[in-house]
Amino acid sequence: MSKSKYIHYNPRYGWDLNDDAHLEMWLFAKAQRRQVTILSYGCDLDHHTIKKIVRHYLTTEKPDAAEDTLEIRYDTYDANSNLHTENQYYFETYFISENTLAAFVQALHRLPGTHIRCEFNVRGHFEVNLNGVEFSTRVLKALDFPSMYKEDLIGRYLLFIDTESPDNEMIRHKIHLLPKELQSLSLPLDSSLLQRERLVKDWITAILRYEV
Repeated sequence: MSKSKYIHYNPRYGWDLNDDAHLEMWLFAKAQRRQVTILSYGCDLDHHTIKKIVRHYLTTEKPDAAEDTLEIRYDTYDANSNLHTENQYYFETYFISENTLAAFVQALHRLPGTHIRCEFNVRGHFEVNLNGVEFSTRVLKALDFPSMYKEDLIGRYLLFIDTESPDNEMIRHKIHLLPKELQSLSLPLDSSLLQRERLVKDWITAILRYEV
């Protein structure tokens, strides 16, 4: 077996990480704490003001003193497909201080919609087949989620109907006409693959059946 640069065997207490691996893991964990995605979602967002806020608070220029700098991604989802612009901000990485981030989020909270923190670089798709039709959902991992219940649900998968699948066109155009509870879906992080598939299918079925 080839020697690993990350682990070694100590006769006294067994397998352990090498010093370099400890440092790499510490640096990775530190970076994770200083990276976050801010998501704004809802129906009929104030995109004109959002654009002004982004220009005022967010910058892609990395400062020289990077020690106290956060790496920020910003993403939006408007249930009204006529107002939604795909990936308008998401593929940019912004470098700002903690105070600037707080001011940015505070400015967003004055606007309509929900504005929450999501895990950095965690955005994907979850696809389901329903009666031979392929539907796609966008998935983000929310770090805080204001729920419809009294308490906040910490750590959820947040799903939206996107335009990734051509078959989504039959429902994407009417999302803004649905009740708020149908415009997105939240799932617990510990849900199994089968549970997620069933719940997403139930959600899309409810969207299909809703008459507008």
